[in-house]
Amino acid sequence: MTNPLYTPDQEAAEKRALRLIERTDVRAAREQARQGMLGDPAAATVDGNLGLDRALDQWVLALAMREANGDTADPRVTWNVSNPPRRWFGHVYHGAAVAVDNPDNFNREIPIDGEGHYRIDLRFSADPPQFSVVIEMEPEHHAGLGRNIGALTLQDLLPHCDADRRVSVTVGPQAGGPLHLQTEPGRIQIYTRDSQCDWDQLPAEVRVVRLDPPAGWQARSEDEIAATIIADMPAWVRFWRGFKDDFLGFPEPNRLIGPNGRDGNWGYLAGGRFALDDDEALLVTLDPAGSYYTGFQITDPWTIAPDPMLRLASLNKGQVTPNADGTVTYVLALADPGVANWIDTCGLHEGWMLTRWQGVPADADPGSMIREVRLSKLDTLPEAVPTIDLAGRRNQIATRARAFALRTSKEGWADAA
Repeated sequence: MTNPLYTPDQEAAEKRALRLIERTDVRAAREQARQGMLGDPAAATVDGNLGLDRALDQWVLALAMREANGDTADPRVTWNVSNPPRRWFGHVYHGAAVAVDNPDNFNREIPIDGEGHYRIDLRFSADPPQFSVVIEMEPEHHAGLGRNIGALTLQDLLPHCDADRRVSVTVGPQAGGPLHLQTEPGRIQIYTRDSQCDWDQLPAEVRVVRLDPPAGWQARSEDEIAATIIADMPAWVRFWRGFKDDFLGFPEPNRLIGPNGRDGNWGYLAGGRFALDDDEALLVTLDPAGSYYTGFQITDPWTIAPDPMLRLASLNKGQVTPNADGTVTYVLALADPGVANWIDTCGLHEGWMLTRWQGVPADADPGSMIREVRLSKLDTLPEAVPTIDLAGRRNQIATRARAFALRTSKEGWADAA
């Protein structure tokens, strides 16, 4: 298995989206959206003002990517909402985002018609990341979180795989068996999500075919796609700009809200805001609770994550050093505190933090997943927190960069299959 992200469909969608965002009419729509953002309270803060254009550009590219692969009669599988920049296919892709996008995830999108019939073919590696396939009813203008109407997880799919770890899922309006996702009339997005607990894990191969393509189908022109992007942009940007205001109730900083169960019973999340001075640290101790995947990350005030390749802006299950009792203590700080599980705020004094548990055992107790959230001075951290020396930190970052680079290599994880 070579890199399952490096596909002709991905290349075509990205090249199209990059052309679309440079059109004069699309740029004008972006500028109108920017004027609205300037009136947002986040734009009046230092961190929010510095991140405004990056957030807007990532939202616009995510919308362009969704519409570049927006034909339900001829759906393709595209990797979207991944905000680190990357160079591949002979171009630089700037990164696309919506909100609190997880650097451990590969979020791939498939647009479908709820009255159509489709087959999704999957192939897993020998050590797959946590995986889910979710179908959601799309809101108008893509502006919002879709309504979850079905989901399958890795644990549902693996028992049905053949000797080559292949399995197919059918999708359509009729009822079906354990490998069928039933739809409702309307526009639907299918999302597949690989959540790596180790960046050496190979994401799944994902392919889609429409089983009943409509007669007389014709591909949309780029003018038609651009018109849709322009029509959708005001509501799209307004929703993601306002997401932070309603997310978890916009809590007071330096506390976690949750854990909250995810739709489809595939995991939990907890989150909140952080606010730190230069000499402060926030200690967050969590219980992985035996989950297949756990991850912790921070974002800026707009909920856009920093580039995670060379900065420790996130840590997953395979990247942490547990405490003696199996819990994990993350330390958020602007300066390196010399602890193993440092979450680098990347110069941000304020922003958001989020932790996720996926593949959670049925007997896990959500009430005990958050053990402690405590503000501390950098020079008074508890001695029990696992530490790391300079050589260890250099190795930690070098390992991170090497593994992250796999996702944009044509061969990718070939040796790990």
